[in-house]
Amino acid sequence: MVKKGWFIHIPAFFITYFKDASQLYIGFSPNETGIVMFNRNTSFPQKQAILILLLIILPLSVYWNVQDFGFVNYDDNLYVTENYQVQTGLTFKGVVGIFSDISTGNWHPLTMISHMLDWELFGQNAGGHHWSSLIIHIINTVLLFLLLNQMTGAIWRSALVAALFAIHPINVESVAWVAERKNVLSTFFWFLAMLFYVWYAKQPNWKRYLPVFVCFALGLMSKPMLVTLPFVLLLMDYWPLYRTSLNTHNDWHSETPQFEAVKVRPAFLIWEKIPLFALSAVSALLTINAAKSSGLIMSLNILPFSHRLENAILSYVLYLKKLFWPVDLAVFYPLLDVPLHQVLLAGILLIFITVVSLMYYKRCPYLIVGWFWFLGALFPVIGIVQAGAQSMADRYAYVPSIGLLFGAVWLIADIVRGRLLQKIAVVFLITLFLVLFLAAHRQVGHWKNTEALFKRAFDLTKEASVPANVMIVLGNELIKQGKTNEAIVYFHQALNNRTGIPPDYEALVSLANALSIKGEKTKAISLFLQALRVNPDGHDAFYRLGAVYLETGRVDDAIGAYRKALYLNKDNPLYHGGLGNAYFAAGKMAEAAMEYERVLCVQPNNIEAHNNLGIVMMVQGSMKDAVAYFQKSLVLEPKQAHINFYLYKIFKKMGNDEEAANHYREAVVLDPQFKKATKEPMRELQVQ
Repeated sequence: MVKKGWFIHIPAFFITYFKDASQLYIGFSPNETGIVMFNRNTSFPQKQAILILLLIILPLSVYWNVQDFGFVNYDDNLYVTENYQVQTGLTFKGVVGIFSDISTGNWHPLTMISHMLDWELFGQNAGGHHWSSLIIHIINTVLLFLLLNQMTGAIWRSALVAALFAIHPINVESVAWVAERKNVLSTFFWFLAMLFYVWYAKQPNWKRYLPVFVCFALGLMSKPMLVTLPFVLLLMDYWPLYRTSLNTHNDWHSETPQFEAVKVRPAFLIWEKIPLFALSAVSALLTINAAKSSGLIMSLNILPFSHRLENAILSYVLYLKKLFWPVDLAVFYPLLDVPLHQVLLAGILLIFITVVSLMYYKRCPYLIVGWFWFLGALFPVIGIVQAGAQSMADRYAYVPSIGLLFGAVWLIADIVRGRLLQKIAVVFLITLFLVLFLAAHRQVGHWKNTEALFKRAFDLTKEASVPANVMIVLGNELIKQGKTNEAIVYFHQALNNRTGIPPDYEALVSLANALSIKGEKTKAISLFLQALRVNPDGHDAFYRLGAVYLETGRVDDAIGAYRKALYLNKDNPLYHGGLGNAYFAAGKMAEAAMEYERVLCVQPNNIEAHNNLGIVMMVQGSMKDAVAYFQKSLVLEPKQAHINFYLYKIFKKMGNDEEAANHYREAVVLDPQFKKATKEPMRELQVQ
C-alpha cells in the first residue's frame, strides 16, 4: 500500500501490466525505501514478475546492437575463430579432448563447450555468439535479484542492485566480448551455487549441500576466478543469512531479518566449506599450471613483488573510481610506474574504508559484507600473481562490483528516511539510471569491431607507454584490410615500446608475417628465427616460418619447421595441412595424403583437405578416390569452379561424358575463364 508522497505517473506502456491504470504511481513504500510502480492491489508475486520483466528489458535495451557486431581480433581468435577444437563442433571426441586442453592459458572446459555449441548453432555468424553471452547476462541479472530478495526480503533494494548490475558500463566488456563468455557463464553458476546455499542454510544436510558443490565445480570449470566463493559464503553467513550469533540486528535500519536460518557455531561454518575450499585449491593449481605452460605468468625478475603490491593497491582504488565514475573504460590498461605518493594515498583510502566498515559491523552489517566481498572476490586477479601485461581489467569487476553495489544501495536506503530526502532520492535514481544507460550504450558501441575497440584503447593510453599488444592487434587488423605498410609501423612501435629484454615475441612474429606478405622473405625468416630464440616453444612461429620456407623453395626446411610446430601443438589441422603441402612439393605423395587425412580426423568437413586429397589422388592416378574427395568438397561448398573443372577432366578420361558435361557447365557458370580452357589447369593445393 502506497502512502502520500511524491508521485510521478508511469509511462503508458506499463499500463497493460496492471488492472487499474488510475492507480499507477512511482513513489516510496512506507516500510522499505524504494520506487513503487504498482497499484494498491498488486501482490508480491506480481511485483516480482513485473520487476523481472523490467530487468530483462534493461540489458536488452543497452546491448541490442551486439547482434550486428563481429568478432574482435583479440582472444576471439584464440577461443573461436581460429580454434580448431571449437570449430569441430559438439562431438564426443571433441568434448572429451577439451577437458585436457590448456591452449588458451586456462583450464575452463565448460566455457569451451559453450563455444563449441555456439559454433554448432551459428558458425561464423558472430551475432549469434554475442546473443548467447547477452542471454546469460540477462539470466544473471534476474538470478541476482532473486538471490538478494530471497535472503533479505527487500524487493526494491534487490531490484535496484540487479538493475545497476545489468546496465553498469564496467560490465560491458564481460557481455560484449565473445571471448569473455567465461565470465558471464561462471557467474551464472556462482549465483546458482549461492541460491542453493540459501536453501541449504534453512536445513543443513548433505542432500542440500550437494547442489552447492556441483554448481561450484561447474563454475570453476567455466572460469577459475570463482575460487573466492567459499569466502563470500562465509560473509553471507554473517549477513544477511544470520547463521551465527556473532551479529545482532540493530533497529537503526528499517529492514528486518527475513531469512530464517539454523543458528550454528562459527567453527561449523568453516568446516562445512572445506570441500569447497578443496575445490578452490585444485582449481588454483590447474590454473597456475595452464598459465605457466602458456608462458602467461610473469616472473619476479620481470615484475618484482614490490611493483605488484603497488599496482594491486592502486588498482583497488581505480576499480572503485570506475564503479562510481565509469569513464575512460578501455579493453587494456598497461602496467605503469606509479609515483609512491599515489600508492600511499590509495592505501590510506583502502584502510579508511575498511576501518569504517568494521566500526559499523553491527549497525550496518551490509557495509562490511559488501566491502569484503569486493576485496576478496577481486583478490585472485589483482596482480599479486601477474598473468599478462595488464594492470587491471573491467571484466574482473563483474562479480566483485556486486558487493559495493548492494552495500551502497542498502546504506542509502537506510539514510533516506525523511520525505524530502525521499524526493531527492527519486530524482537522483532517475538521473543515475539515465546516465548509466547512456554511458553503457556508448561503451557497447566501442566493441563493434577490432579497429574501433583498439583505437580507443590507443587514444586512452597515448600519453603513457602504449602497450605492445594494443599495437599488435591494431597492426594485424590493418593487415586484414590490406594496409600492410601501416601495420608494419605499429609492429615496429610495439618493439620499440617494449621495456627490458627480450623483445616482444608476438611483435616479432607479426612483423615477420607482414614482411613476408610484402615479399621481403629473407627479412621475414630472420625475424621468425629471432622470435624463436625469444620463445623456443612458439609453435605459431614455426608454422609461419615453414610457410615462408615453402614459398621460397626451401622444401626440406619447411618440412622441418612444420614438424616442430606439430611437435609443440599436436593435432592442429592447420599445421598438418602445411606439412602436407610441403610433402606434396617434395613429391612425397603418400606422406602428403597422410597429413591431409589427419586434418580430416580433426575436421571432417575441412574443404581444403578434401580438395588437396583429391589432387593427390589425381597425381597418383587414383581417379575414383579423387572423385570421392572432390564430390564431398562440393557437398560442403558447391560454388567451386576449379573443382568442377577437375571433375570434368576426370569424368572425361573415365568416359562418363554426361557427368563431364554437367561439371563443365557448372565450372563455366561459376568462372567463365574455364570456357577457354583446352587443358587441365595447373594443380594448386588449397592453402590451409
